[in-house]
Parts: sequence; structure tokens; C-alpha cells
Amino acid sequence: MKDLPEAAALVLAAAAPLAAERVPLAEAAGRIAAEEGRSAVDLPPFDRSAMDGYVVRAADTAGGALRLAGEVAAGEIRSEPLEPGTALGITTGAAIPPGADAVLRSELAEVADGSVRATEAITAGRHIRVRGEDVRKGDLIAPAGEPVTLARVSSLAAAGVAEMTVHRRARLHILVTGSELLPLGAPPEPGKIHESNGLMVRLLAERAGAEAIDHGVIGDDFESTRVAVETGLTGDVLVVSGGVSVGPHDHVKPAFEACGVEEVFWRVRVKPGKPLWFGRRDSTLVFGLPGNPLSSIVGFLAFIEPALRRLHGELDPAMRTVRARLTEAASPSDDRTTFLTSRLRPGADGVLEATPTPNQGSHLTGALGQSDGFAIAPHDSGPLPAGALVDAVRFA
Repeated sequence: MKDLPEAAALVLAAAAPLAAERVPLAEAAGRIAAEEGRSAVDLPPFDRSAMDGYVVRAADTAGGALRLAGEVAAGEIRSEPLEPGTALGITTGAAIPPGADAVLRSELAEVADGSVRATEAITAGRHIRVRGEDVRKGDLIAPAGEPVTLARVSSLAAAGVAEMTVHRRARLHILVTGSELLPLGAPPEPGKIHESNGLMVRLLAERAGAEAIDHGVIGDDFESTRVAVETGLTGDVLVVSGGVSVGPHDHVKPAFEACGVEEVFWRVRVKPGKPLWFGRRDSTLVFGLPGNPLSSIVGFLAFIEPALRRLHGELDPAMRTVRARLTEAASPSDDRTTFLTSRLRPGADGVLEATPTPNQGSHLTGALGQSDGFAIAPHDSGPLPAGALVDAVRFA
């Protein structure tokens, strides 16, 4: 049985960034840059006005009235030099014509009889945004190996970039096993329960940026399981929920073996989720999740999501945690790192607080619905008093 850090390291060691692809900038949002994104132009691309007002020669504003010789609107280029003793009306963002070196904002201008007078002298460069003062052509905006955030998308778009090279999305196949499982919303039947893990895995996978292919529920039959596993191995990741134990109706591990999947480890020192299985065939990562809903969620958040982020090109992925303060005493259970369903809310002092739900157990979906995430009690921590700081994992 592997400790959580060792098991997580084995998963990430088996994952390598997927091939790169060139996509439109809008499709690159949220993905990991496989190549650097650099500006295609200077920003601003030309000297431009930062104000509505009048473009002038700064030295002229210390004298008398200036002849108003027209105007320059945004998007318009005026090639004729501005003559001494004249001014042009200008709008914010318009290009500065040759010969001009300042913008007199409207509030400092008196206009009458076709002339404009400055109420105070201004200096050269006033209210002019100079070409390249923000970004130079070739400047780095989106480093390789880092997310193409919405802020970076905005910067790249302004810098004339229409496409980005990013790592392709992982294709994740989902199989759920169990003859006792009913589809979502189906009428109750004696001895059967409603399936929820497939939906949960699909939603979590899509949130992590993967393309999820749900193959539905497979009955507890070896040949059906083997065929479904073989199909699922055509993707980058295969996730099978249920059937990873050693009972007479647990056919997942024999199906893995029959399909040539190499086991890396089985069982992790976590609760819930101890029976988690991980292996690979060639470059395809294969996860066997326990059938209990909380066990599956823990397995996904601790192992599958970081693996997906690594496949998508993230340099140093790990389970996403935040620090939280326990509002009551808690302890690990069964000498395993224990994920406690908890309410996660800011305390009076603004520090995030974790309040474990009264009931804990891998089968307790009611407790899951009452929680915002997990507070983590490490297997070797011993009893943790109220006020202790722990790692926590949010559901959203």
C-alpha cells in the first residue's frame, strides 16, 4: 500500500505532456502554452492621444491663440505636418500627426472664432502614449508551460496574436461497472441503486479541460468488461469506476490484465479511497476507482486531476489545496490520510475555516451534499485540535 505522496509521484511520473497543436486564440484560453506567445506588434502601434482635446506643438501653448485647422479622429491618419501656431481637434486613441508633440486636453482649452487658447502652458509629450511604451514587438506575453489565462488572452489579442500553440486536450474514457446500477432518474428497483460516479467523473474531467467520453454502465461480466476496457484504452486516460476489489463479481483487474495493462500500484493509504488502482498500457494512463462516490471523488482530485494537468502541459501539477483552520478537533482514521467532508467558510477574521460534517464515510452522499470540500488529516498527524491548520480541497 502506497502513501499518498508516493502514489501521486508515481502517477505524475507516468504522465507526459501531450502533443502540441495550433488553435485560434479563443480556443487557447485556459490551456497550457506549448510555445511562447510573443507580441506581433508594438503597443501602442503608433503615437496616439490619451485624451480628447487638441493636438499642438507644446511650445505654442505659452503664446497666444492657435488657429484651429481641423481635427483627427480615431482610426484616421493625417500625413501633413502640423504647422506652427495651429492646433487640431483630436479624440482619444487617434494618431498624433507629424510635427505635433503634445495634447491639450479640452478642460484646459478656450475655443472661440476658429481658434483655441491654452489656459496654461503644457510640456512636450503631455497626454501622448508613445509607440511601444507598453509592449514591444517580440515581447513575451505567455510563457511556455504556463496557462493561457483570460488576462493573457486579452494581452495577446491586443498584441496582434490570432493563434497559440498549446498542448492538446486529453481524451478520457469513462466506464462504470455494476449490474446493480440504475441510470440517472430511473424508477427505483429492488436491490438496485442509482449510478452517480460516471456523471461526477465526466464533470470533473471536463472542468480539468479533458474531452470526456462516457461509455455508460457495464454489467458484472468479464467479457463485457474486457471489451469495454479495450475500447477505453484508445484514449489518453481510462477511468473505471467500481469492480477493482477481489470479489467474484469484480472483473476489472482481470480485464486490465487481459488487455495488457501494467499495474503500477493498487491501494493507497487514504480514506476514503484505499482500493484505488493505477496502471498503464503504453502511454495510456489507467485508473480503477472504488465504487463509493466519496472514494471516487477523492481519487479523482488527488490523482486524476493532477495527471490531466500534467498531460495538458502544466510543469508542476499537484492536488489543489488551500490552508484552513479546523473549528473542532479531528483525527485521521485507520492509520490512513483521511479526507473529511467539511464545510469550508471564512471565519470572522477572514481565515478559511473547516468544519467536518457530523457523519463521515465513503458511502454517505448526504454528508457530501452538506460539504464544500475535504479537510485532510494526514495519516501520521495524530489527533488535531480545534484551531489546527490543515490542507483542504474545495469542490469548486
